Amino acid sequence: MSVIRVTGSRFHAGRVLARLSREVLAERAGLCRHTILKWETSSDAVPPATYSHFCRALDVLEAEGVRFSEDGVYLQRSAPMSTVLHSEGVRA
Repeated sequence: MSVIRVTGSRFHAGRVLARLSREVLAERAGLCRHTILKWETSSDAVPPATYSHFCRALDVLEAEGVRFSEDGVYLQRSAPMSTVLHSEGVRA
C-alpha cells in the first residue's frame, strides 16, 4: 500500500480545482478558515495538522471529485448519464 503525500500546495490546488473558497471548505469540514489558510501556505511541506481535522477537509475535497496521486492533483467528474431508448418493431 502506498500513501499519497498531500502537501500544502497540493491541498491548495485541490481546493481551487473543486472551486471552493476557504470559507466554504472550512464550513463544510467543520473547521475555521484560518486553519485552511495555514495548511495551504505550508508550501511543499506536509501541513502540520491534526490528522482527523485534515481528513475531514480531504473528505470534502474528494466528495467534490478531487483526486490526489503521486503525479499531482486532478479533478474527476462522474461520466454524464445518458438515456438509451430501445424501440422494438419500429422500421426506418
